[in-house]
Amino acid sequence: MNLDKPVGFFLFDYAWVFFILITLINAFILKVRAARAIRDQPELRVGYDQLFKGYILFMNIPWVLMGIGMLVGGVPSTFTYLYPRGGNPFVIAFHISVVILWLLSIWWIYFRGGAEFLVKYKGVFRQDISSPILIKVMFALMLVGGIFGMTIMWSIPGAF
Repeated sequence: MNLDKPVGFFLFDYAWVFFILITLINAFILKVRAARAIRDQPELRVGYDQLFKGYILFMNIPWVLMGIGMLVGGVPSTFTYLYPRGGNPFVIAFHISVVILWLLSIWWIYFRGGAEFLVKYKGVFRQDISSPILIKVMFALMLVGGIFGMTIMWSIPGAF
């Protein structure tokens, strides 16, 4: 930790904590929505609990890896994560974790009934989504956006 940095940049060193907190807040929102749905259909409690635990575990993997890199001093700045071509092993691990999570999500949503599961557990979304096809299309669009962002990061010619 470099105390010579301006406060704004010092806070960027702990962006990973902010991202974990945002993930936990989203998990809490999921839990609140699930509680309403469970009141109507108590038999769905186990599935909602699986979603809740899976969300907290899997969605925090990249942020924990980012935090490890920042805490052990292997990454000079949070902005370094925007430049994976720099070859920093912590940054590479972060990006690999994102790609692995994408692959696991693809496998679950498209080949293991994940879209159908999410339709059954309506409390996950703000709107009532009753079509597995819509979930698959929405996921594909989000994935394309993520791949586009990742492609840009891997294409940046200079380092931060």
